[in-house]
Amino acid sequence: MSKYAPDSYRGIISISLPIIAGMAGRTIMMFCDRLFLARHSQLELQAALPAGLLSFTFLCILFGTVSYSSTFVSQYFGAGDRKGCSRSLAQGLFLAMFSAPILAAMTIPGSMLLNLSGHAPEVLALEHIYFRILMLSAAGPLFTAAASSFWNGRGKTVPAMLAVLAGSGVNIILDYVMIFGKLGFPEMGIEGAAIATAISSFIPGTILTIAAYTGRTARSYRTRENFRFSWALTKKIIRYGFPAGLQLFMDVTCFTAFIFIAGRLGVVDFTANNLVFSVNNLVFNPLLGFGFATTVIVGRCIGMGNTDMAIRATRRTLLLSLWYFVPLAVTFILFPHFYTRLFFSPDSACTIEELYSVTRSLLLIVAAWGVFDAVNLVYSGALRGAGDTKFVVWVSALLGWLLWIPGTIYLYSVRNSGIVDIWLFTSFYVCIFGLVFFLRFRTGKWKKIDLLGRQQEIPTPVEQ
Repeated sequence: MSKYAPDSYRGIISISLPIIAGMAGRTIMMFCDRLFLARHSQLELQAALPAGLLSFTFLCILFGTVSYSSTFVSQYFGAGDRKGCSRSLAQGLFLAMFSAPILAAMTIPGSMLLNLSGHAPEVLALEHIYFRILMLSAAGPLFTAAASSFWNGRGKTVPAMLAVLAGSGVNIILDYVMIFGKLGFPEMGIEGAAIATAISSFIPGTILTIAAYTGRTARSYRTRENFRFSWALTKKIIRYGFPAGLQLFMDVTCFTAFIFIAGRLGVVDFTANNLVFSVNNLVFNPLLGFGFATTVIVGRCIGMGNTDMAIRATRRTLLLSLWYFVPLAVTFILFPHFYTRLFFSPDSACTIEELYSVTRSLLLIVAAWGVFDAVNLVYSGALRGAGDTKFVVWVSALLGWLLWIPGTIYLYSVRNSGIVDIWLFTSFYVCIFGLVFFLRFRTGKWKKIDLLGRQQEIPTPVEQ
C-alpha cells in the first residue's frame, strides 16, 4: 500500500492520483474519439455519444459486479489475507470470461432499442455501426476491471494507471489512422473509432494479468496456485457486487434515456447537449476516480477494523476532489467560447453563435452541479467500500426513475422546455443524490456490515 496512513492527505493522494490518472487516460481516449470525429463528420459525433452510452448501459451491471472484486481485495488486504486477495482476482477473471458471450448477445436487443430512438436515419445508421462493434468487444473492459481489481484493491494503483495509459495511447494512435485513413489504413470514420476502442480495451487487462501471474507478485501472493474457481467466493462477490453493478446500471440508464430525449430536441439544443457532455466527461471521470479511491481506502480501513479512520479518509477525499474541481469550474464560467469552439465542426447544422448561446448556459450549470456530484461520488464510494451496496442501488433506482426521468419527460413533452431548463432540473436531481448519500454515511449503519463474513479478531495487515 502506501507508507502513509490511509486517512492522511498524503496517503489519499498516493492512492487517488494514479487512479485519477488512469481515469484521465480513459477520458483523454473518449475526448480524442469525439474530437477526431468532430473533425471528420458532425453526424458521426452526434452518433457516438448515444451509441456509446447505450453500449455501456448494457455492460455496466456486469462491469460493476466484476469491479467489486476490488473491494474484496482491499478488505482482505487490510485484514492481512494474501490468499484472499489472489482468490478474489481469480473470481473476477472467471466472471469476466463467463460474461463475454452474454454481452455479445446483447447486440440484438440493443439494436432494437436504437431503432426506437427516433433519431434521424443518417445518424441512426452510424449509431448501429458504433454500437455493434463496441458490444462484440465488451469483454475487454470487463477483463481490465477484473485485472485492475487486484492492483487497485491493494493500493498498488501505479501499475493499473500505467496499463490504462498504455491502452489509451494505443487507442489515440489507432483512432487517428483509422478514422482519417492514415499509414495505409482505409478511411473508416466512426467504424474506425469503434475498432480502435475495441482493440485497445484489451490492452490494460492483458498487461495487468501477466504482471499478477508472473515474477515476485506471483510468488508473494501465490496467484497461480490460487487460480481456481470458487463458487463460495464468487457468490459473495455477486451478492455485494451485483447491487453495485445495478446501481451503475440505474445511473447510466437514466443518463442514456436523458441523451435519447435530448436527441429529439432541436438541432442547436441537441448539439449543445452533446458538446457539454463531452466537456463534462473531462471533469467527471477524475471525480469518479476520487470516488473509486474512496471505495478502496474505506475497504482497507474496515479490513483493519478502524471505522474512525474510514470516516476521516472519506471527508478528506471529498476536500481533495473539490480542490481539483473548483478551478476547472471557474474556466467553464470564464471561457465558455473556448469550449464551444473546441468541438464545433464546420459542417454543423447550426452556427457557432447559436451554439454558443446555449453552451454558455449549460457550462454554468455544470460548474454548479459538479460540487454536488463530488459529494455524491465520494460518499457513495465510501458506502460501497463498506458493503452498503443495497442502499446505494435503491436510492439510484428511486431517484433516477421516480424523479429525474419522469421530470425530464414532463419538461420535454408537457412543458416543451428546452435543454437549459432540463439541465437545471438535472442539477437539482444531482444535489438530492449527494445529500442522501452524505446523510446515510453520517448514520453509521455501514459500520455493522461484515462483508468478509468474519467475526474473529482482524489479523495484522500485510507488510510492504
